[in-house]
This record gives sequence, structure tokens and C-alpha cells, in this order.
Amino acid sequence: MSAPSLERLRTAGPGHVLPGRAAVEAHLAGSADLHAAPGTPPTATGAWLRRALDVAPPAAVWALHVQDGPGRDAALVLVDRVHATGTRTELLAGGGGHEASFPAADPALAARLGAALAREADRRGSSLHLTELPDDPRVHALAAGAGARVEDVLPVPEVRRPAEGEHLVSAGVRKNLRKARNRLAADGVRAELTFSTDPDVFEATLPELELAHRDRDAAHGVACPLDTPAGRAVWRARLGALGDLGRRELAVLRLDGALAAHVVAVRGGARHGVFEGCFVTRWARYSPGRLLEHEVLQRAFADPRTEVVDWMTGVAPETLLVVTGERRRLVVRRGRSGGPAPD
Repeated sequence: MSAPSLERLRTAGPGHVLPGRAAVEAHLAGSADLHAAPGTPPTATGAWLRRALDVAPPAAVWALHVQDGPGRDAALVLVDRVHATGTRTELLAGGGGHEASFPAADPALAARLGAALAREADRRGSSLHLTELPDDPRVHALAAGAGARVEDVLPVPEVRRPAEGEHLVSAGVRKNLRKARNRLAADGVRAELTFSTDPDVFEATLPELELAHRDRDAAHGVACPLDTPAGRAVWRARLGALGDLGRRELAVLRLDGALAAHVVAVRGGARHGVFEGCFVTRWARYSPGRLLEHEVLQRAFADPRTEVVDWMTGVAPETLLVVTGERRRLVVRRGRSGGPAPD
């Protein structure tokens, strides 16, 4: 984008700023279609944003909306958070490494939105850190309009539908899966696999999922986010948002009746998203996480509409059964008053 066009953007009329939770709730209620455009990731939909509002400081959330005629809108839902380096404006969409997005009719309108965002951030004295965004012309235009940098963050690993006659996983992985099943049989351990989209089943299983998270983090010697009321509330809100979409699926592998591994996924359309998954370490001998992951992949591709399974976050590829591609993601960064963005 040329310098003259940037200058025109920065002197254009301001966007409509909506401060506080009540104003943002009203915006979401009146703009449901805007936040449900085709291609919007589950973690940037209106359902996700409404749940995120429930666990964000009410006075710290705000939205920005620009319009250029009927059907030509662009919007951001944001939250100001205090960090060691000062106040930072972040997206309410995404979070926890999950993909964010924002609606914009086209790159030109996204650039106008970026210019309005920079003006409001300067007024608030905040830096910008809009992360986990797709590599999309609208994102680059937003950054250009705001005078911000675009940098890479961890890409999302993907598994694309194997060609007819191709195996889903390598010969080595298939051998390891057979070994795990043989151990189960030799030890007389009963395995039960279930898939469910029933909200009541999910709620009943939620305490076990929480224990699995705590077990995993304890095994790695790290603090579990669920050990704090705020962390637990955010986790539950995100899972609730996926339930609000009506496409949440819970896969559970039980060994001798006890939960050994689980996966929460989002079904629908060409892309099947794995939101979270973990296993209970006492069952590590039987590789329950691997066994369940393979079943989840097979089930996803049994649907002829599914072309891609992804992990919805920048998971390290070496921890997965198979990876055949990746999707680039970006962060838009700008320091206060246009200065260098803090690390």
C-alpha cells in the first residue's frame, strides 16, 4: 500500500467505537451474520466471542466497527490487558493459541479498520498484539492501515485426505498401534471407544476431562491453568462456546472403565478441527492417546465432506501421528503511538 493511500486512511472518518461489555454484547446480537461469514474459524464466531466476554474484564472489552455502505462492514472485538510492558490491545477471538479472525468485506475495508484501530489505540495509550490470524489479504491490509508489523507465529499442522489406496499413517506408526493393541489384549485390559455430540454426555464427562488435564500437566512438571479459578473459567467457557455451535464432538477411550484419553473436536464442512486432546499417564503403556488419535482421524475422513483435519493450534508436529501440511498464521504488532512493539 502506497504512502499517499495510507495517509488518506489515517485522515478518514473514525470507526464506531463500542466501549464495555454491554456495548459489545449489543454489537454481537445485532451483527450475528457478520461474525458468521463463510470460512470463520469456530474460535472466532459470535458463539466464541460471547463466551469470551463472560470471562473478560467487563470494562476492558470494546469493539470497533467501520462501514462503507450496505453489506460492506468490518469489525474487531478487542480486550485491553495490562502486561509488564504496559497496556496491550488484543483480540477477543482465538486465545490459548487458537486461530482468530475478524470480519471484513474486502482488504480495502480492512485497511480502513486498521487505520481506525491505530487511532483508538493511540488514544488509549496501548500497543497492539493481534495474534493467531490467518495469512489472508485482509490481515495484511489491516496491518498496513494500522502501520503495524506482520510476523509469523507457529503454523497449524494439518492432515489432508489421503489419496485413494494410500494409508493414513506410515508403516512404522501402524506397527506401533498394533503393539499397543496387542498389549491391551495380553494384559486383559478392556477398551471401550465412544463418540458423542450429546451435551448431557459432555457435561457428565467434564470432571474426568479436567482430571486428565491436571494429570498431564503434573506429569510434565508444569502448572495447570485449571488450578486457578480464572483459568478454569476460561477453559470451561471455550468448551461451552464449541457446544453453542452445535458441532462439538467428544471422543473418549476408556480402559477397564476409566477414562484413558479424550479428544474434543469440531465437525462440519471440509475442515475437521481437533480442539484439545490428552491422555492419562497411568495408561501410558498402551499409548491411549495414539490409539484415540488414529480413530479420530479415521472417523473424520469417513465423512466424504472432510478434506482436512487440523489441530486448531500450533501443536509441535513431532507429537502427532501424521502431518501432511501446515497453515500459516500471523501476528499483527504495533507499539504505543506507532513505536516499536514490545516483545
